[in-house]
Amino acid sequence: MSETANRRRHERVFCGLPMEFDGCVGNALDVNEIAVFLILASPCAVTEGQNGVLKFVLEGKLVEERATVARITKAGISLASLEEVSIFPKLMESSRSGVKFVEHTKMETSAHFRGEFGASFWDDFLRIYDGRGPARRYRLNFANVATISPSGLAMLLHLVDYNQGGKDDIQISHCNKEVLKTISQLLAPGIAISLSADDASNDETHKFGVSVAYGARGEEIVTIRIARMFDYNCRLEFAKIYRNRPKNTEYILDFQDTLHLGKAAFGTMLLLNQHNREHQGRPVRIINCSPFIRSSLDSMKFGRFFEFTS
Repeated sequence: MSETANRRRHERVFCGLPMEFDGCVGNALDVNEIAVFLILASPCAVTEGQNGVLKFVLEGKLVEERATVARITKAGISLASLEEVSIFPKLMESSRSGVKFVEHTKMETSAHFRGEFGASFWDDFLRIYDGRGPARRYRLNFANVATISPSGLAMLLHLVDYNQGGKDDIQISHCNKEVLKTISQLLAPGIAISLSADDASNDETHKFGVSVAYGARGEEIVTIRIARMFDYNCRLEFAKIYRNRPKNTEYILDFQDTLHLGKAAFGTMLLLNQHNREHQGRPVRIINCSPFIRSSLDSMKFGRFFEFTS
């Protein structure tokens, strides 16, 4: 096996997707090309080496993947694919590429993207600007964009044509060298795309607030005010909040500021759930969800793992 192929086999993507294995329901914490780790909503009678069928919905279609139980932990089970051609690589790619975050003000739109910038998320890209007035300022952050396809260039040109703005109305920042080389094809007179000179990372959208109170028995009650943009870039800061705290700590996740949940956020939350289970704490509570955020969490069946309160 080549070095590249071997490295890809050890990549992990946090996806949070609801799944079921032979009647055991839960959510995928992470997935690589040959295996998935399933966080279970409740204890389930399975044994190592047990073969069965893993079911989940991908792109609106029911997928059934033959798998075997490779490992069992307190939180869930690791399932290795038994298929000669597995769907897991496609599941990884669907978790990588797309629109990460969008924020609109009166005159400006900011958007972040991930993975391959191309036609796989054309509809999501179109929704960013469809129905908005001309000559808006668009700031497109490509910090997590690995490549841009010819269809991606066409998407940018469509935005230019739709917006009918001036030279600096569409600014693209944080490009890697490969993406920069591709986008340079569009940096021509008459095309309203420019590269932002400000390459400093704006971490404000990824910052958490933390407050600590104490219960009747002296236990810590930690309220985490979730970042405006909760995605893969938040995972380390989020983990620091709950690691090394006392075992009986209670956690409250406050979503009052949150505008976006990336797919990695679901996996990050499941890691907190796993940590909380192992330390025998009460269920993690979730408060102050907007209808959009609540809908996203409900689509992941997170009522199985977390306690929602108004």
